Amino acid sequence: MVLTGYNTDIEHAGTTYHVQTEDKGRANPVVESLVYARGEILYSRRTSYHDLVKEKVENDAIAALMERQHHAISEAIRRGRLAELNEGPEQVGDEDDTHTSRDDDELPIPTDGVGAEDGEEPTLDQVILDYLEAQRGRAHLVLRAVGRHDFTYGRDADVEISAVDSQSNTVQPGVRITVLFKSTSEPRRLVLAEGETDDEGVFCAAAPLPEFSGGTSAVIITAESDLGQSEIKHLVHR
Repeated sequence: MVLTGYNTDIEHAGTTYHVQTEDKGRANPVVESLVYARGEILYSRRTSYHDLVKEKVENDAIAALMERQHHAISEAIRRGRLAELNEGPEQVGDEDDTHTSRDDDELPIPTDGVGAEDGEEPTLDQVILDYLEAQRGRAHLVLRAVGRHDFTYGRDADVEISAVDSQSNTVQPGVRITVLFKSTSEPRRLVLAEGETDDEGVFCAAAPLPEFSGGTSAVIITAESDLGQSEIKHLVHR
C-alpha cells in the first residue's frame, strides 16, 4: 500500500517552490521529498524506513515520518534555506539517499546557530536533521483521508477527512479546512468548500468539479489549527 503524499507551494523571495513528498510503498520503503522551482529539481531527500517494515508497524508510523520530513523541508524554505539555489541549479540525481544540487561547501546557507560548530555554517541537510530532531517530541497536525477519494472532472467531489494529533493520535475538532481546485490551465484557485472539523475531528463536503479544460488539475485539501498546517492533494482525472 502506498500512502497519500503531500504537495505544497511556498512563495519566498519572489520564487514559488513546490515541495512534493511521497511514499514509495513497503516494497521499496522510502519516503522521498523533492523541491522544484522553475521546472528544476533543486533538492531531494530520500529516507529509508526498512526498520519500520521489519517491525511491521502500522501505516500511521510511516505517515508520521512522511509528514515530519515534508514539514521540515517546507519550514527550511520558508526560512530562506533554499534561496541560494536559485542561481543555476543542476538536476538532482537519485543515486544517493540524500543529495543536494551542489556541493555542500558551495551553499552559503544562512544560520541562526542550529547545528553550527566553531562558527561554520551548517549544510541544508544538517539544518533539516536538526529540525527533525527538535520536532521529534512535538505534536503536529496530521490530515488523513477517510475512505477513498476519487475526483473526476464534471462530477461532485465528495471529501471526507479527519484531523488528528501526530503524537497522541487524538481527534482535532475545530480545525479550519479549505478545499481548493487548482489547474495548470487556470491560474486562479477555485474554492470548493470551507469549514471546520466536527467534534469527532472529521470534515465532510461535496462540491461539483469543473469540466476538463486541458492541463493537469488537483483537489487540494488544506488544514490549519494551533498545531500547525497540513495538506492532502489528489489529482483529478477524466
